[in-house]
Amino acid sequence: MFVCGYHFPASEGNDVAFDKVIEKVEEGVEAAGKVVSLTGETTKGEVIVELTVPEGTFAHTAFVDYFESADVVGESKMVYYTNKYQISEISKAVDGEATKELCSNLDDMLLYRVLVA
Repeated sequence: MFVCGYHFPASEGNDVAFDKVIEKVEEGVEAAGKVVSLTGETTKGEVIVELTVPEGTFAHTAFVDYFESADVVGESKMVYYTNKYQISEISKAVDGEATKELCSNLDDMLLYRVLVA
């Protein structure tokens, strides 16, 4: 099973504990002081929404991790649907109100471009 880009044993099935995922995501990532911006776009590239991910949240760390480890060349990187849904679900559970609005946006069908500065 892959969650947030990390492989977990098949014996855990689809029910990997959030704390295990958080541990993997935080391992080796220095997210402090970085600004994470998300741009929600249509398939034609029309910008629908621009978001900033609150620093100090799981979502912030997860998007920094995704940005730094994704095999995409460029200044910004598109996030896959699966990854954004997984980040959203974990963030809803551990970040609460801090990312409530952000997560409601991530649950849509837009493509999101991630930029870390």
